[in-house]
Amino acid sequence: MNISFGANLKALRKKAGYTRKELSEKIAYSEKSIEKWELGSSIPPILTVCKIAEIFGVTLDTLVCSQKTEIKYLLGIDGGGTKTEFLLTDLNRNKKERLVLGASNPIDIGIENCKSLLEQGIMQICSGIDMMEISMFAGLAGGISGENQKILNKFFSRFGFGAYSNGSDTENALETALKGEDGIAVIMGTGIIAFAQKNGKRKRIGGWGYLMDKGGSGYNLGADALSCAFKSLDGRGGSDFMRELIEKQIGKPLEKAIPDIYNNKGKAFIASFAKIVFEAYENGDSFACEIIDKNMREVADIISAGYDFLKNKNIKTVICGGLSNEAEILKPILNKYIEKNICIEFSKEPIINGAVSLAGGLINA
Repeated sequence: MNISFGANLKALRKKAGYTRKELSEKIAYSEKSIEKWELGSSIPPILTVCKIAEIFGVTLDTLVCSQKTEIKYLLGIDGGGTKTEFLLTDLNRNKKERLVLGASNPIDIGIENCKSLLEQGIMQICSGIDMMEISMFAGLAGGISGENQKILNKFFSRFGFGAYSNGSDTENALETALKGEDGIAVIMGTGIIAFAQKNGKRKRIGGWGYLMDKGGSGYNLGADALSCAFKSLDGRGGSDFMRELIEKQIGKPLEKAIPDIYNNKGKAFIASFAKIVFEAYENGDSFACEIIDKNMREVADIISAGYDFLKNKNIKTVICGGLSNEAEILKPILNKYIEKNICIEFSKEPIINGAVSLAGGLINA
């Protein structure tokens, strides 16, 4: 038992990224004691064993026994600028638990707030399950910018997952849309980004942020709706109908909403007005028609750049993300600006499924 405990302790400690000194400070023992335990020379009292199991998020059996824990669950995390979705399934992708929390983009909310939200979601959805039985993949917007991927990887290591990895939310979307095949995936959510994929090589188009990307995202549609509403307020044309809808949504006159718009409510707040464009469109608002038309011209331009890279217009193009749910409105307008021999698919499959699939791919990788 001493040898099994020592080997398990060492493996869990290294996986979590702890030095012996860091672990010793958490359990009020010396580094020398931890070294003896890992060598199998001795084993600590049961209360200390329990505390160590709690630190690493594993059961006593996992910590003490010699058998290797079998992975039984897949956990996918899809984090964006508006929401973060957690999906726990069995190995056959049958849903066990689903949880949706707020935005987790560390660029928008800060890395510590991002980690806090992720920890809340993981602990809630994995409650009662040995973390060693879970393979986890987290694809997060802003998750690979700067040092974020390295920081978040160390953060995830502390949970004691049987297998884990992390990257960008685009990984989730590409897996959902293309499933490893060649083609173009256009991700239209709070932001917009596209990837043309051919023979394992990818070309990125767009996704450079709200200052550079000028159409095709929830943010762009929401910003256009606000601009149109303020023109109505000024008496410079614009849509009275959208102005009324926006004022109803925010619960105050438009001229009093400036602090809400500019005072750190973020891109998700602006993107929340995108739905107003579609409601106005369905009510025959000409300004809403112009907004959607303008945004779809931008998407068509992005797709065209993808085909210039692929050199093959018979390869599929898939649009996914939150705005894909508006396919009935967007598809015929987009098709006006796309060559007739190009087929555009709108996928309504949840992008979180891609994260779960990538978690499955980590087993025995």
